[in-house]
Amino acid sequence: MLRLNLGCGEKKFVGDGWVNVDGYGEPDVKVDLNTFPYPWETNSVDHVYMSHILEHIPDWWSAFLECSRILKPNGTLEIRVPDESSATALTYRDHHHVFSVWSFHGVQGSGHGTNSWAKDEKNSVPLILEGYQQVPYKKYAWMIRWCPWLLEFCAAHLRNFIHEQVFIFRKTP
Repeated sequence: MLRLNLGCGEKKFVGDGWVNVDGYGEPDVKVDLNTFPYPWETNSVDHVYMSHILEHIPDWWSAFLECSRILKPNGTLEIRVPDESSATALTYRDHHHVFSVWSFHGVQGSGHGTNSWAKDEKNSVPLILEGYQQVPYKKYAWMIRWCPWLLEFCAAHLRNFIHEQVFIFRKTP
């Protein structure tokens, strides 16, 4: 099983087929994630994990498409990015993008809308959004258990309650 930790930085995974990939530091494989195509064969990877890297890539859509290309059918892509309400979303000088569920508009499972370009793109990417989660900052995690409606309200109307968003995609067979 081949699993890629793209943009691993200092957070390397060991065992279970993990290959740590980055353009900096000392990863297992050194790759500039801004250069396409990536050096893996089409349909060759079981799982791609990208934690807080997609917002750093100027052409994030091409990176997303590359991940789709290299995934095996039924392979999964896990993307973690800062939540759009988080102060960290655009305050770092090397963050180029802010994400929400609408960022993947046109991909199966990501909802409907009125953008003409998204309608043209619908089903053109062989991925399905199977899971979406907003992860609160640790100091607000108690709200999940004791008062989830309050967390939902705060997440929708206030800043800095939600740390990151997690998107899980599966490649269609």
